[in-house]
Amino acid sequence: MPQDRVELPDFQRLTWTDVDPAGRPDFDPAGVAALVRSLPPAADVPPPGTDWRLAGLWRDRMTGALVERLGPWAVGWQHTVVLEEYENRGVIPIWWEVELPLTTPAETLDRLAEALVAWHELTVELATDSRGRFAAMAPAAGDGTGDPAAWRAVKAPGISRWNPDRFVRKLPHPRNLSWSDVEPHAHGFDPATVAEVAAGLVTAETLPAQGADWRLRDLWLESVSIGFTERYGRWALGWCWAVGEGDLDGGPVGGWCCFPHSVTTPEATAATVAAALIEWRGWLEDVAERFGRFLPLSAGDLDGWERAVAHLITAVGESTRYDSSWYTCCETVLRWFLEAAGVDDALQRDELIFHAISGCFSSWVEPSRESVRAAAEDFALKLP
Repeated sequence: MPQDRVELPDFQRLTWTDVDPAGRPDFDPAGVAALVRSLPPAADVPPPGTDWRLAGLWRDRMTGALVERLGPWAVGWQHTVVLEEYENRGVIPIWWEVELPLTTPAETLDRLAEALVAWHELTVELATDSRGRFAAMAPAAGDGTGDPAAWRAVKAPGISRWNPDRFVRKLPHPRNLSWSDVEPHAHGFDPATVAEVAAGLVTAETLPAQGADWRLRDLWLESVSIGFTERYGRWALGWCWAVGEGDLDGGPVGGWCCFPHSVTTPEATAATVAAALIEWRGWLEDVAERFGRFLPLSAGDLDGWERAVAHLITAVGESTRYDSSWYTCCETVLRWFLEAAGVDDALQRDELIFHAISGCFSSWVEPSRESVRAAAEDFALKLP
């Protein structure tokens, strides 16, 4: 599969001039199915079960071919408009993404053709609002463009929706791991083995080019994580939980940032990946040592809990440099601490974290001692 990004027109920026059906008088809906089948990417329909990233890349290639053949308006085949009740705004037009499930090649291409025809028919309706669905919702025409009222109505909301179930990842974020998943004492580890394992995962054959589509880079990152977890266990998922706005955002790992900044040659990248895993393991061992300073703790030892929580907030803040989303890592460590302290109910741990410290801290801001102390005190008071 080609690795280059497919540059597509931005659907949100389409103008009425782009989509006006009067600009394509020769468009024949009856010939769309044949047209779709004639496009080069039509020969490469992914099989059912294909990862959503690869499926999306193929859809982009098909869309790019349609745009090249028909013009920018064709990018809209993946969108439709529905009228929905929206909070504080009443019933308004909402853009929904069109689902294109992968079944047989013939069915998949037929559905794509049907979606393109439906988009064309929607633009025909928008030209005159023939069904009277949209014009009454249109904002006042003050821009002098002369765009149809129905088009102004559907462009005004600025709201779009999609099905998040399409974007399922094989691996959880490290913040969703439990303490039992990551506790160093429960999972043996030999740092001397990491260089060889990383070299096997990061090769010239598997490493995408810097210019590759982001979805291929994301799949590669996932493949490295899968390789590490198969060799060392689930705890290894955190190797790329980088400081700041990296691949996973808000973590403690400084040796890895993200694909554009951390990937060079296969050999150098393998060394960077190996060092990141070892750094992550060292951080987990440091967390475990800090837990050991305070545990065991009884539920009634409010002073002990307050000291422990304040210490952990500060320690995590320093390791994450109080950068983007550092508080997410902080919440994770406190959740682990509750588990290590014997609070077995996962829902109870989540509720305690949410009610005690969620919203107390901000990205790129080191909290004052008073703020940390107040959060720790509130945490201790909310213990069951």
